[in-house]
Amino acid sequence: MAEELEQKIDEATYKRVSLRIDAEWYPYHKEEWFSQVDIYEFFGWRESKTRSLVSRKLYHDSNEKKPPLLEKKGKVYRIIDDDAEEMDWQNADSTKVIDIVLPFDINEYVKFFPKTIIVVAGEPNAGKTAFLYNVILKNMGKHIITLYNSETSAEQMKDRLSHFDIEIPSPAPFMTKERYENFADIINPDGFSVIDYIDADNEFWSIGAEISRIYKKLNKGIVVCAIQKKENFKNFKGQEIRNTTGYGGSLTKKRPALYLTMTSSIPHKLTIEKAKTWAHLTINPNGMQWTYKLVGGAKFVNIERDYENEGEGG
Repeated sequence: MAEELEQKIDEATYKRVSLRIDAEWYPYHKEEWFSQVDIYEFFGWRESKTRSLVSRKLYHDSNEKKPPLLEKKGKVYRIIDDDAEEMDWQNADSTKVIDIVLPFDINEYVKFFPKTIIVVAGEPNAGKTAFLYNVILKNMGKHIITLYNSETSAEQMKDRLSHFDIEIPSPAPFMTKERYENFADIINPDGFSVIDYIDADNEFWSIGAEISRIYKKLNKGIVVCAIQKKENFKNFKGQEIRNTTGYGGSLTKKRPALYLTMTSSIPHKLTIEKAKTWAHLTINPNGMQWTYKLVGGAKFVNIERDYENEGEGG
């Protein structure tokens, strides 16, 4: 009798744990990976019995429930999303190209449609911020731009912007906001956003996930963002081995329509690693390279196409 009563209590407790996870965890953690520990900490569940019920709940939702609610990978889970919005591609306007000017005249080779991400993966001191500031200054007259800054203080920003040969009115024709993470939560889906930069401390895998979240948030907007990149290195034969992605690896290449890398070697080099939409059908921009010099952390000078080494990107 006592055993039967205890079993009923356990089942009642499991039901309460299950209902709380269903109501208070799942709706707010879609499109992300989470662990049992994340759930323990969120609810403050420290008792071993309660934690075992969480384990049972997650096992049920990933293995026993048909169809499964969760996908399990190692020790983490994600909520399976089986919803897909229908696309009316036949009534889309394929001539609706975003008018955007980029440094190095990259816009002469690549065109951009609404819902676009551009990623600039650069080594330290290669000019990532300079590239982003140039994008802002070249386009602030025709787009309402918001800069999300996690790279510099207000004083440093003012100093760097003073090195450009462009007089910025007061108030500036672009907005600047301080932001360090979860950019997808705040960007305007139809706006022009510049992010300097996406960092993830040591959880580099999350950079690609953040870029995906940003892409899914976009409607007609465009995002230009910077990420860090490891420096190229030489193997035992003295041959240079190029890192063609930023921290986060190939997942950071998944969503962008344009993916650039910038090196801090002398001379600096910019490479188009990925270009989805060519401006001219007969001119493939993938692998195009330019050498350059960075002056004052702002100006790109001595820009030259590096025809000899082109074709290494992609």
